[in-house]
Amino acid sequence: MATPRFRLLRKFLAPRWLTEEEGELVGYSLDIVLDAWVTRLMLGLLARFPQNGPNGETAPTDALAAIGRDRRVVKGLFETEAEYAARELLWLDDRVRQGNPFMLMQKLAEYLGPLPSYRTVDARGNWYSRAADGTETSLLKQENWDWSGEPIGERWARFWVIIYPNGLWSEYPFDWGDTAGPGWGEGAETTGLTWGSTAPAEHVNTTRAIVADWMPAGTRCVNIIIAFDAASFDPTAPEPDGLWEHWSKNVAGVQVPARLDTARYWDGVTR
Repeated sequence: MATPRFRLLRKFLAPRWLTEEEGELVGYSLDIVLDAWVTRLMLGLLARFPQNGPNGETAPTDALAAIGRDRRVVKGLFETEAEYAARELLWLDDRVRQGNPFMLMQKLAEYLGPLPSYRTVDARGNWYSRAADGTETSLLKQENWDWSGEPIGERWARFWVIIYPNGLWSEYPFDWGDTAGPGWGEGAETTGLTWGSTAPAEHVNTTRAIVADWMPAGTRCVNIIIAFDAASFDPTAPEPDGLWEHWSKNVAGVQVPARLDTARYWDGVTR
């Protein structure tokens, strides 16, 4: 899109006293300011559009961020600006599928990048899976997810998100209380790490926000489970034994961990 050039138009439209000698200098100084304001106006209008050029040029970085906030499109950890702009164009199309488990997992994949794979499971044992390459599968009505040992009843709206990091994050090398490890919260303000894994707080907060934004209305995500064992939480034989609602259980008079120790359990969200 050509920018109007008052500096050129003046030579053809203005009288001679504004196109020659001192008059030309005065006129030029005024016209260059006009050109700058018109260019600013044009760029401001174009900045409303994620893609605004014939060759796929994108809006400026700060404009893309503002558009993303308005359209609730989260920029991926490894996403280029061109990829982000292309996704911002699809915001209304994607919203049609809000609440769909495959769309929820797609949004997590768009943010977390190409490594992780995902599953969701609800209280009735409806399983939905997304592989790292985007392949989607489902296994319905298995009735095999026993988190708390209680009948479904009024808890029908519970579901869980399972993320297999596949190298994006790893288990934190220390457990709570290890003498070699940091104390509770120690160094978090500088390292950004969270307790139990190498996932920074920003990743945790944004992941929870995406789940809250795209989960079905009226449901509750009990936990976001980070599974470091790729074989865990198999839809045909999941691990919960009815005693996972609390962190520990009593076995023969001894209090032992209740949950799988190859996974971490982030707080869920309610919508």
